[in-house]
Parts: sequence; C-alpha cells; structure tokens
Amino acid sequence: MKLTNHLRRVLAATLFGLGCHTAALHAQNIMLHLDAPQGIDAQTLAADIGTLKITFSNSKDFFDTSLYAANTLDLGSDYYNEGGSSKDKYHKYYSRELTLNADDGNGNAWWGNTNKIEFKFDNLRRYVSGRTDQPIYYRIYSPHFSRIITGQIDPTDAEEVTLHHTELTQARRVAFMPPVGRDGNAVPAILAPDLRIGTCNGFRGYNPNMQDLTEPFARYAYKGDTLRYLVVPNSSELALHADSIVVTDTTTCVTTDYRKAVECRFYITDSQGQLCPVTNGQLASVYYKLQPGFKSDTGFRGYGDYNFGGNIFEPTAPDGTHAAYALPGRQTFQLRMPTVQTTDPDFLMPYNADGGYILGEVTIPASTEPVSLSIAKSKPLRVTTTLADAAPYADHLQFSAHTYVNPPYSWADDTKMSVECKEVSRQIKGNDLVVTTLVEGSTWPILALNAQYGAQSDTIASVLSTYCSLYSDPFDPRTEFSLTLKNFHLPPFSKLHPVKFIVPCHLLQQGEELYIHGQLSVAEDWRCSTFATHHEGCAKSLNPGTATPVPHDTLTVILPEGNHEWCVGKKGEKLDSANIHTFTLGATDTLTQTIYDREFALLRVNCLGADSIYVYNKVPAWHHYCQSKFTKGRFYYADEAIPLRPGYNERTITWREAKLQKDTLYSLSYWLEAPITYVDEDGSYYTSYTYFSHPDNYLSLEKLQTATPDSAICISTGSRVNLAVYTRGTFDPARFITINPSEADTTVAVYTQKTVRVNFFYKGGIVPGFERLNMCYGNEQTHIVPHSRFYRRSRMDLEPGHYTMSGVVAYEDDNTGYYVTTPFSIAFDIEANHPTTIELCPDPTAVAAAPADSAPAKAAACYAPDGRRISTPQPGLNIIKMTDGTVRKVIVK
Repeated sequence: MKLTNHLRRVLAATLFGLGCHTAALHAQNIMLHLDAPQGIDAQTLAADIGTLKITFSNSKDFFDTSLYAANTLDLGSDYYNEGGSSKDKYHKYYSRELTLNADDGNGNAWWGNTNKIEFKFDNLRRYVSGRTDQPIYYRIYSPHFSRIITGQIDPTDAEEVTLHHTELTQARRVAFMPPVGRDGNAVPAILAPDLRIGTCNGFRGYNPNMQDLTEPFARYAYKGDTLRYLVVPNSSELALHADSIVVTDTTTCVTTDYRKAVECRFYITDSQGQLCPVTNGQLASVYYKLQPGFKSDTGFRGYGDYNFGGNIFEPTAPDGTHAAYALPGRQTFQLRMPTVQTTDPDFLMPYNADGGYILGEVTIPASTEPVSLSIAKSKPLRVTTTLADAAPYADHLQFSAHTYVNPPYSWADDTKMSVECKEVSRQIKGNDLVVTTLVEGSTWPILALNAQYGAQSDTIASVLSTYCSLYSDPFDPRTEFSLTLKNFHLPPFSKLHPVKFIVPCHLLQQGEELYIHGQLSVAEDWRCSTFATHHEGCAKSLNPGTATPVPHDTLTVILPEGNHEWCVGKKGEKLDSANIHTFTLGATDTLTQTIYDREFALLRVNCLGADSIYVYNKVPAWHHYCQSKFTKGRFYYADEAIPLRPGYNERTITWREAKLQKDTLYSLSYWLEAPITYVDEDGSYYTSYTYFSHPDNYLSLEKLQTATPDSAICISTGSRVNLAVYTRGTFDPARFITINPSEADTTVAVYTQKTVRVNFFYKGGIVPGFERLNMCYGNEQTHIVPHSRFYRRSRMDLEPGHYTMSGVVAYEDDNTGYYVTTPFSIAFDIEANHPTTIELCPDPTAVAAAPADSAPAKAAACYAPDGRRISTPQPGLNIIKMTDGTVRKVIVK
C-alpha cells in the first residue's frame, strides 16, 4: 500500500511538471509594434486613421483577398463564406484595437500595445480555438492603407515576443477631396479608393469598401504605385469618374472638378448613319471590370460593379435625347429598354446585354460645348432562307434570333439572350418556302428555325427547332446572307413527317419533356427535345372508371424518316430504359405514339369536400396523406398511409369524433399531436417524450365544464394520433393519449382525481435531463410528458395511480467534461393526498436530494412490501424510509 501511494505521488508530480512546462511554452506575452508613415505628424494620423483593428484567426484564409471579392465582402470584416463552406465553421476570429502612440523613442508615431500582457499567446489560442503548437495568424487592415499587413505568431518558449512591422514607413499620403459641382460647391459622393476592391450600386444598398467623400479622405500608398480610384457623385446630372494617379514622394491632393465636365448628348445610330434621339428608357453611367475571384455561378458579381443600375440621369437635350455631364476620358453608359426617333425602315434595336440593356463605351473629349455621342449602332442583316419542299409547313414555320453573352453583359456565363428579328416577306415558290428576315447583327447572332402547331385541338409542342450561326465576328462587313436547309442541318422536308405523341397531362405539369433520338443513316444521327408545357387553359377533367381516366395532351413533332426511340423524362435526370419506346417512320406513315396510364399512378383524395390530385411516374407502395386544420373551434386531423396501385386510385377521408370528459377540478388545454417514434442505431423503434411545448392552436375546457362538444375533435378513421391534455399548472405535465385508427367515436376521461405533488431525484440531486423518456400512466396508451420547467425543480403534479417510467438520463459532467448517460427503468404508485419522492438512481440507497431549506435526507431503513425490515433492497418493490421522515417506493429489476 505504501509503495502504491508513493508511485501515485511520483506520477502526479511528473504530470504536474509536464503541465507547467506546456503552460509556459504557450504563455508568452506579445508586443506588436507597427511603424507609422514617416514625415506625418501624429495629429494628422489620428485625424486620418486613429486606432487600427487587428484580427487573429486559427486560419490564414482571410489573407486571400480574392475570397472577399468572390463574396462581395468588405475588407474590414472578418472573412466568412456566404456560400456556407463546411470548413468555415472551424474558422474562428478575435479582434482587438491597436492604439496610436505619438513617439516610439525616435520621434516617430507607431501603433501597438503598451501593456505586454494584453496579447498573451495562450489566451489568443483559446479565443480562436487554435490547436496546440500551431501558429496564430493575424491581419491589420484599414481603408486608408493600400496594402493589408499580415503575419503569424509561432509558439515558442520565450517569455516575450516582439512583432515589428516597418512596411508603412515609406508610405505617402494621398488626400481625396470632396468633388466640386458645376456650381463650384461640394457634391456628396462615394469614393472607391482602388477599382479592384470597391463595389457600388449608386447610393442604394450595400457598398463594400466604398467611402463617403463628404470630407477629405486620406489614402496611404507607396511612391511609384499607380493608385486607381473612382468617384460616384450623388447627382442625377453628373456621371461617375474613373481615373488614376502615380504616387509621388510628397503629399498629393486629388480633386474631381465637375466644372470641367462636358455636356454629353447620347444617341443610337441607325443603319443609315443618322444619330437617333433616345426619348425613353433609363440612362445611367457604368464602370465595370471583371475582377480576380469573380464567381458568376454563385450570383455574386465580385468587386468592380460600380453604379450599375444606380443614379438615372434626368437632363435631356433640346431634341429630347438623354444627356449627362461627364469628365473627359473613357466612360461606359447603359441604356435600358430605350425607344428612339428614327425614319430608318430597317432599324433594329442593338441590344447587347441581357434584360433589355445596351452597354456602350465612349470617349469624352475636352470641350466647352455640348458633344453628341453614339453608344450603339443598329446593324440589320438581311437573311433570305430557302427551304425546299417546305410549302406544306408554311403556316407553322417561323424564325427568331438569339445570342449568348457573358458578364458584364449578363449576370451569369453563357446566357442566352434574344436578338431583335423581324420578318420582311414570306413566299411559296413551287413546293419551296422562301422567307426573308432582318436580324440585328451587332453581336454574334444565331438565326433559329422553329415549327409550332399552335393551340388548335390539344397540340402544344414546339415540334421542330434548329439554328444557324450567321457569322463568328460582329465586325464582319457582310449585311446579306442566303441560307438553305444545309445551313440548318435538316434533311429535306419531303422526308419529314408529323408524328403525334399522346402524353398524360400530369407528366407535363410536373416538368417532363419529350426526348427523341433518331438515325437518318448508318453514319448520321438526329436528336430532338421538345420543350412542351401543359395547357394553361386545359379544362379536361378526370374520367374515373374508364380505360384512360387521366387527361392527355397531344404533342405533334416533325421527324425525319428512319428509326427512332423516344421517352418522357425530366431534364438532367437519368432516363429509365424501361420507358424508352422505338418505332420506324416510313414515307407514307401517320403515326401515333401513346404512353398508357398503367405505367403511372394517379390518386384523388377527397377531404372536407375538396379534391387533391397526386400523380407518380413510378408507382409507390403507398401515399402518406397529412391534413391538420384548426377552424371554427374544431380540430381536423388526418395522417393516413393510402395504398396505391397502377392507374387510378381514389380515397375519401372519413372522420370520427373524440370527446373529453373530466371532473370540475381543473381547466384544460387540449390539442392533437402526431405520434412520436424514433429509430435506434440498431434499427429498432422506440418512443421518447422528454418534454412538451404549448402550441399556438389549441382548444380549452374550463373548470366548470365537464365535456367537450361532440364535434370539437375530428380525427380521420385511418389515423393514429395523440390527444394532448394540459391543466396549465406550473408543475403539471401533459398527457398524450394515443387514439388508434377506428371508425367508431371515442370518449377519453381525464383528471377525475386531485393531483399529488411528486418530486424526482437522480443520485440525490435534481434530474439533469433526459436523452429518452417514456413515462406512462396506467397503460402504454397514456404518456406523461414533462413541461420544460420540470428540469429546474424536478417536480410533477400527478394523478393517483400506477406509473411506469423508463429512459436515459443524460448530462455533461462538470468535473470531467464528459457526456454521461444512464439508462433507468422503474415503476411506482402514487397514492391520493400523499406527496411522494421518486429516485431514478439505480442504487436505491443513494443519498437523496433534500429541499433547499433542510439538510440532505439519507436512507434510514429498507422494508419489504409486507412490512419486514430488510438489510438491502431486493428485486421488486422496496419501501425506503428517509431521515427526513418521508417514504419512497422503489422497484428494483
């Protein structure tokens, strides 16, 4: 024994020594010293910058400014991933301030901490959840600095570490002054100190990294650096201004003076070279450049989106066209949905951006007189298309045009955009069809040929769709094109025939499409996908009891002669080979292909006088129908599993009534709850009722009332549900009474006796919490569910009777930090007018918790049910007499 105690003391001393060594290793004090720019007095630095923010993290991801750009975040914020990256939850941040000090001992100002214990490595590591023996990363950012200062702190065994930064000593001050308006007065504005990091949508919304320019704003950059900037005045007359300066060796003041602005009048040039006044539409100035980190697929534009859709210019020229005041240089402008005054019969609006926009970049000359500028030019292309043997289809063929654009001309990559297109003439020559079309050609236009059979009968498909790219270069000088079937990669129309596909309406309502794959020859394939949609005005009704109860749509598709296979499915989903159909189209065939109802299931549910229709591509074994309604003082509840078979299914929800009866002892709240069932790790099912909360929708039964109205609680005959009852007492649990499926009405009697105070204990203390709890009264049909207040006092007021209680007690041990779980299973009886204490601890002789105003009670004696005193508890019922005079009944299994 002595040897054992000695070894224990040695081991404890060794561990204590190791613990001290580890603590000392990570307990160093950190001094941070950031030299301020030389030649700038402390008063100016205090006015320009003041205190600085330093942010610590367990990850150096926030060093990467492209992450901020990708998510359009302000550089002053701690980095986080708006996209919800799973790794970001492990990134922690902790920020403090660095104070400005006037003298570092050499007459120079500096930022840092003067208290050496302010930054202690071990504390910082704890704040950012850093790992032992891993660095802590930090960054210092100010909108007044042109660069971000970063670093890391490595754990060492030194008592004090000094981090000294001298990067800013050679920085020079550039002061941006409020812009001067045309009247010589200052104009409120926003400044982007660097075009790579700012984002501005006029004066509305969120403007990351933009600064108010209502007073001078200082920027500290380095000699020889090119400092780009942008000024956005808050004015409906003044265009934004993008510019740059080269930082010199002295302080520089930058003033944007709109007294030098030029009145610009904006036009669109027609095909005859005339400037056409823009008399309608929204005109705004734009400066947009794609930036590093731009992610078009996330919906973020990245940095560089300046004034897009911001201030709309109000001035107009004498001829009514849009006007604005802009400083000389290159500038982009945008027009949205413009209208022009033109006599050009071939004029087509030269849209070049998605959403009805025109974006144009122009050079603004230095001038004291108004200048006329064209931001776009109409370029009509005359396209003559000869379609051999297409005369029979003349009423169904039409042309349209589109192109594909990328940011900044769209919000996402490769966006399809409509192009202005109009038909000039349509002629039938022999058996051929000749169509002349004008297409706007200032982009890369694509001419599309479509066949549409209109809305007669129930034909709704786009039956043919193909296209031809007119040219690959918008600077192509050609303005006339002649096309034939070969340009559209179509076989002769003499070998094309309409084929009808009969498709159930519900498939098209769910977004299904018709896919066709055909083989024209051994070496040539042909594919078609019809983007068919269900009739918006379809009035066809179901026909239950007939061979085809489901209404159908007819899709007419023009197909070439040859072998074909087709199926119906959703775009992007893997097609089921079992649903692929094959057929051969000959020269004289008129074919109809039908999808029959037996491949699908339809369910019509009539509930409370209303029909609901459910359709399925693959027939499931059953449909889970749920309905919960609270109206006119009544509950309606349905939760049924309806079996399904292929074809037509119908179900009418029928109801039964449940009624509550009680004494006049208590008032009640009552509502309906779905049964609670969980699946254990081993796949077994169990119930657990750890606590309840009062719902918003409930009914009440007052104290003097003894029964609910007959129709207050309506439950469908196929549902299993819990009728929840709560007396609204502070320590009263709720009863969840299970009502099983039945066609008969039922009456539930509750609270016919006065409740008794019952205190619960776990190992002599308050019950910490349950991971599982299944407490039943009388039988397993009535569950007792504690209120959340139970866990503060471990008390419930219960009706007399027999109870069973099983579950898992769970809590986090304050001493070890471990999560402790203890299963238990007990049964007990509550006698009328006899307050009782129940111990959940498996050891019935454990010390029980005492009331707060008395000493802890202990087990004094143990008795068998027949009154015999026994030394230790036995299996079954045991009666424990406590030192405080109370008696506890404990069952040992």
